[in-house]
Amino acid sequence: MAKKRMFSGEVVRSDTFLDLPQSSQLLYFHFGMIADDDGMVASVDRELRYLGFGSKDDLRLLIEKKLIDITNDGKLIFIIDWLKNNNLRSDRYYKTNHIEARKELETKGYEFKGEKFGMRLGIPKANQSAASDIDIDIDIDIDKEIDKDIEEEKNIFLSNYLKTFNKLAPKNFKLREAIKTEFIKLPNFQKEQAVIGAKNYYQWYKHEVPSDTIGEFTVNALNFIIGKKETFDDFQTLPIAKTKNKKPGGYV
Repeated sequence: MAKKRMFSGEVVRSDTFLDLPQSSQLLYFHFGMIADDDGMVASVDRELRYLGFGSKDDLRLLIEKKLIDITNDGKLIFIIDWLKNNNLRSDRYYKTNHIEARKELETKGYEFKGEKFGMRLGIPKANQSAASDIDIDIDIDIDKEIDKDIEEEKNIFLSNYLKTFNKLAPKNFKLREAIKTEFIKLPNFQKEQAVIGAKNYYQWYKHEVPSDTIGEFTVNALNFIIGKKETFDDFQTLPIAKTKNKKPGGYV
C-alpha cells in the first residue's frame, strides 16, 4: 500500500464537500490516507476509536453525499471518487485483499483499476523530455528497491508481532495465517503500533498474572488486532500495575 495519497480539488473543493461539517471532512481525508489501493477502508469502528473523533452521523452524511459507500455487511467503506483522487502507477498498485467486497461493489457499477489502467513504467515527468532507455531502467530499479525495503519493513513488524505473542501463549501459533491476513491490512503506522502494543501487553500480563505460564487467559494475537476488548490501541503505553493477587480470567 502506498505511503502517499492525493485528493482531487474537484472533490474536496466542491460545494457538496465544503458544506459538510468539519468532522465529516476531516474523516474523509483520514479515510483517504488509510484506504488500500482500491479505496477500501476496513475496521472502521477501530479507526474511529483511534482517531478520537468522527461519528456514525459523519459516516451517514458522507454516504448521503455519495462520497463513500458501504458494503452490504457493513464492514467495509469504499471511497467513491478513489480513481479521481488517486491514479497509481501500475507497478505500484496492489489489488485489494477484499476480493468479494470488490466484486460486490463492481455489481453496483463502481470502477476499479485494471491491468491496463494507469501510467506506464518509465513515463517522463512533467518537467522532463522523453527519458532515454537507460534513464527508464534506472528509475525502475530504484522503484523496485524502494518496494523491496517497504516489504521487508512489513515483514519485520509482522515477525516481531508474532514472536511476542507466540512467546506469550502457544495457542497463537495455530492462528498464524489468520493473524497474517489481518495484520497486512493495517496501514504501516498501525503495524508499528501493533508491535508496541504487543510488547507492552506481554510485559503487563507477565507482571499481573505470573501464575499463568502458558498464557491460557491472555487475549489472542488475532483479537488483539480486530477485537473490541483489549486491542493494541489500549497498550500504546504500559498500563499501571495492579495488585499481584489479581486472579486470571477474561482475557480470552
